[in-house]
Amino acid sequence: MWREIEGVKIALDRLFEIYVNGRLAATLVASPADLEDLAVGFLYAEGYIDSLDDVVEIKTGERAIYADIRGAAGPAKSLEECGGVEADPRRKLVEVSLTMDEVRSLASEFGKFTMPSVEPSLAMHTSALLNGEWLVAHDVSRHTAVLKLVGKAVRRGVRGGVVFTTGRASSDVVARSAAAGASVVVSIRGPLYSGVEIACRLGVTLVANVRGRGLVVLCDRGRIAGSLKA
Repeated sequence: MWREIEGVKIALDRLFEIYVNGRLAATLVASPADLEDLAVGFLYAEGYIDSLDDVVEIKTGERAIYADIRGAAGPAKSLEECGGVEADPRRKLVEVSLTMDEVRSLASEFGKFTMPSVEPSLAMHTSALLNGEWLVAHDVSRHTAVLKLVGKAVRRGVRGGVVFTTGRASSDVVARSAAAGASVVVSIRGPLYSGVEIACRLGVTLVANVRGRGLVVLCDRGRIAGSLKA
């Protein structure tokens, strides 16, 4: 996940191709760790599979990931987009409710898992899902960090909860969190319009700009007690 150069740990980033049933399905930039999680997250979030039972085999290589599934592959795509991502409306959200103080407390707890706390020299994003316990994923890209998180959840049979991210809340971050059943997405950064738009469309509550005691709640459905509706 990193190499040391002149005494400094530098995060590794590589361009990967994902092949589904022998056909190129996506290209993306990711760190070369937790690649099976990345593959399952991609397959599930993009609608190639409905469960792990649809996966026949996953093989990982230096620059490519090969997935054999029970189903057909769609057209190839790039996964570094910030806007234009949709989500499968058949995937229902799992309802949660929080207070504003709980959001702040959990965001502070999430901070303990992020790279500034774990390995300050590594320029990597962190995504996490809280559902009874924390699932955590790191990657050089906020896009692939969320995909790895979805893969971890699917592989462990976890659905729903609250997703936290160090990245800006773009449409792909929100949509892929929703695919995992998360009804609340919390970003310590600001939201993008595409993220707010799809959050409102999918019924996801988006909490952004969580720093200190400041935050903004968007598209709330009564999940965050004491919040001002936006």
